[in-house]
Amino acid sequence: MSFGILICLAQDDTRGADKEYIISPNNILEITVYQEPDLSTTTRVSPDGTINYPLLGNIKAVGLTVRELEKKITDLLTEDYLVSPQVTVFVKEYANISILGQVRSPGSYQMKENLTLTQAIALTGGFNPTANTSKVKIIRTAGGDKETLEVNVDQILEKSAPDFEIKANDTIMVDEYGRFSIMGQIARPGVYGLQRGLTVVEAIGLAGGFIPTAAPDGTRVVRVEYGEKKIIRVPVASIMKSGDTSRDILLQEGDTIVVPESFF
Repeated sequence: MSFGILICLAQDDTRGADKEYIISPNNILEITVYQEPDLSTTTRVSPDGTINYPLLGNIKAVGLTVRELEKKITDLLTEDYLVSPQVTVFVKEYANISILGQVRSPGSYQMKENLTLTQAIALTGGFNPTANTSKVKIIRTAGGDKETLEVNVDQILEKSAPDFEIKANDTIMVDEYGRFSIMGQIARPGVYGLQRGLTVVEAIGLAGGFIPTAAPDGTRVVRVEYGEKKIIRVPVASIMKSGDTSRDILLQEGDTIVVPESFF
């Protein structure tokens, strides 16, 4: 399955912003009342979810759509101050979300519309091959308390679970699937990020292949399971020559591939 999610997201910076956008803390709102310049203002939504507006004082804005806030201000002004006011709310600056870890372009992104988790990942260009897509973490602060939610994106993509709604100021953390080591008679020994479905033969290629002194059929995988060390022989040269991939094995997190030296 390919995890390079390609979802096109509309990002409209014009005055015709989506009226259904749900207002979040730290949004900067530009509010205008037709032919009432004293009631036109630019204000930031406070962390407690309110804005301070002339004549009306503090108004709860978080959780309302732009359209709903326009109606709320219109109704409040109509009660005591104006006849048929025409109120327009424009989101001048959006709240941010952070997307970090194993994605194509990690960083901070403006949340210009209501986003699900897969749509947020799409903003970065998708997952890296080494991403652990089954355990994506969402770090969220609510009421001063920080909580970490874990979401299986594989299930979302397979349609066996609903997509997850992202909120303003969330941090999405995509961890690495795991790591493995390769050592011995290999071009680039070292520690590598484990990709989903990676086999020993593929890992040899990833590390640049064997050097002339290698004994490819002597390749072994050292694996620890339930506290015990296990040695698995993988005859890489024979597999590559015969094309019989049934003797190749999938790597697991923490595996070490050892390629011995040939003495002949």
